[in-house]
Amino acid sequence: MVMYFPSKRDWWLGVVFFGVPVLAFFEAIRTDSINGLIVSIIFSAPLLWLWFTTGYRIKGETLYVQYGPFKRKVDISLISKINKTRSPWSAPALSMDRLEILYDHDFKIVLVSPIYQKEFVKVLLEKNSNIRVDQNVWEEE
Repeated sequence: MVMYFPSKRDWWLGVVFFGVPVLAFFEAIRTDSINGLIVSIIFSAPLLWLWFTTGYRIKGETLYVQYGPFKRKVDISLISKINKTRSPWSAPALSMDRLEILYDHDFKIVLVSPIYQKEFVKVLLEKNSNIRVDQNVWEEE
């Protein structure tokens, strides 16, 4: 069975992902610039790809993380710890409300932002009961 968890999306990231390309597009039309129009379309495509495809799929014993054209596979049996974080570092997450997943003997980290974080963690725990989960993951905000 495959379970899909879409990324939570912060409103301000929506402004960046949609506002900037829309402004560039209208500015290109206003100035009658074909080059500007082409650049705004080329610039918009990857942003839209990221916005609409960022999510997390659990299939079997593997967590698949997708962020536009970027993909990562994490063996759930190698996950050692999950923390709640608001880290601003670049990540396959469209929200600052993130989970930090440590895996492969704590040498690797992936930051994710599923909408339903508790359900996401529960499914991972069903697959690997040895995962240490920080108490802050279960607390209400």
